[in-house]
Amino acid sequence: MEENIQPTQQQLPKHKIAFILDDQIVDILHTDDRLAAIILSEPKIINVSDYVDESGNFILDVGMFYDEVDNSFSHKKIYKRSTSE
Repeated sequence: MEENIQPTQQQLPKHKIAFILDDQIVDILHTDDRLAAIILSEPKIINVSDYVDESGNFILDVGMFYDEVDNSFSHKKIYKRSTSE
């Protein structure tokens, strides 16, 4: 029979981040410095589960740029000219 072994407080990462929806905590994440910094910087979060090629391989990678206008990703940052002058 497998035991459900819980980590001790010393084994958990030092950062604890609460996720709040409708004024209620719905989850608490124990994380490292890097992920805590990313989450707490209020990033845009989008579902990218469908970004796969015809073989089912995931096609995105860390460092790619996101274009909010057409919901696309690329390896180069695309600079758009401002239409308001």
